[in-house]
Parts: sequence; C-alpha cells; structure tokens
Amino acid sequence: MHRLNHTAYATPARIVLLLAMAGFLAACAVGQPKDDAHRDSAVPPDKTERVDSDVRAEFEAAMKLLEAENYAKGIEQLKQLTQRAKGNTAPYINLAIAYQKIGDLAAAEENLKLALAINPDHPVANNEVGLLYRRTGRFSEAKTAYERILVKTPVFLPARKNLAILCDLYMNDLECALQNYQIYSQSVPNDKAVAIWIADVQKRLGR
Repeated sequence: MHRLNHTAYATPARIVLLLAMAGFLAACAVGQPKDDAHRDSAVPPDKTERVDSDVRAEFEAAMKLLEAENYAKGIEQLKQLTQRAKGNTAPYINLAIAYQKIGDLAAAEENLKLALAINPDHPVANNEVGLLYRRTGRFSEAKTAYERILVKTPVFLPARKNLAILCDLYMNDLECALQNYQIYSQSVPNDKAVAIWIADVQKRLGR
C-alpha cells in the first residue's frame, strides 16, 4: 500500500509528521506474462505532506486492515481519514487501490481524481490512473497518464515499466515499448525478465 514515511519535528502544539510517498502499487492483469510495476521504494517522493501523529497511527491501522484483505473496514477507516487529514493524497490513493481490489473501478477512479486534485503531479496517483485506464481499455489515456509522470519525474521507474508494457501488449507500439524497456533496464540492469522482453521486441522489429 501507499505508505507513510516520516520525519518528526516538534512544534508548540504537536508533533508533525511528513507524509512521503514510498510505495507503488498497481492492479495486476490476471494471466498477463508481463507484470506491472508495483512498488519501488528507492524512488524518492517529489513532495511531502504533513499529518498529525494520531492520524498516522490510524493510517497504519487502516493499512493493516487492507493487508489482511479486510477491505470493508479498511475502506471505512480511510474514508474517515480523508476528512481528518484533508489535503493529503495517501488516503485517497489507498482507497482507490482497495476499491480496485474489490472490483469497484468507478469508486477507484473517483478517489484517484480526488488525489490528483490535491497534487496533479503525484507520481503514484498518476501511475494508478494509468493502470486503471489500461484495465478499462482506455489505452491512449493510460499512455498520457504515464507520460505525464515521466515528464515531471523521469526516474519514476514503475511508470516507465508500465508504459513499456502498455505499448508492447496493448497498443502494438513496439518502438515505444523498446525505448521504455531500455530506459528502465539502464536503471535496473538485474531485471532479467525485462532483458528477455527487450530481446523479444527487437526480434519482432527485425533487429
């Protein structure tokens, strides 16, 4: 789940924690040989969001519920957090992920739009939008979402990998697929699966 990394510092009234993006989740396409990029904690957040320490505790409790696949209770707790931690994207992003898990794609999209209303350049939210659009057959919109991230945050590797998969498997744009697989592979040279995919695309291109 989209996690809370934090750095604490004292204020006269309370401890304020920095909410930092450190997780990347994506909906898996069942049966697809090429898996979506899910998480990569090495990619730094582009922005931080502040939450109170008690809100953070409730957020962590909600994450445990989702990890235990108790989606109903997790969703309810995250809904409450959207009111208590206004201006934070994490509750909305995790609501979107939870709704996707239970198949409510309309609610997932609604919450991703709410997250992007707070931070239009949020890489995780945009990545999730891309995956949701791809899942619902809106391939051009998915590509636009990934490309939007990569303009702002070119080192965001989950979007790079997901864009390559989209171009490869769904849009038959082999040049786009090869370019993005290769860029991804330069940063993750030990990803043997992607190396195989690169060779496959090159073969299909007659190279």
